[in-house]
Amino acid sequence: MKPFEDALKNQPLGPMLSKAASVECISPVSPRAPDAKMLEELRAETWYQGEMSRKEAEGLLEKDGDFLVRKSTTNPGSFVLTGMHNGQAKHLLLVDPEGTRSNA
Repeated sequence: MKPFEDALKNQPLGPMLSKAASVECISPVSPRAPDAKMLEELRAETWYQGEMSRKEAEGLLEKDGDFLVRKSTTNPGSFVLTGMHNGQAKHLLLVDPEGTRSNA
């Protein structure tokens, strides 16, 4: 199984996030302070692309299974998993296991 497909399968049941609405909602959870060590580790990963828009991220995806992690431009301090699934780009706001937003 490909990592992006695995991430989609692990999403909770409920309304599927659409391209137009996946990152526009505002989380009530306050972001935590960025961790410099975490950011340094992220920058070393080939799948981490830093801050970029949805459109820029979609332009980097070529085939099903391609994915990247980026800093959101619309939700400051949040990360988004952007991947290609069934020929369509999907954008998933990442949340840690305690239910708080990831942030950097």
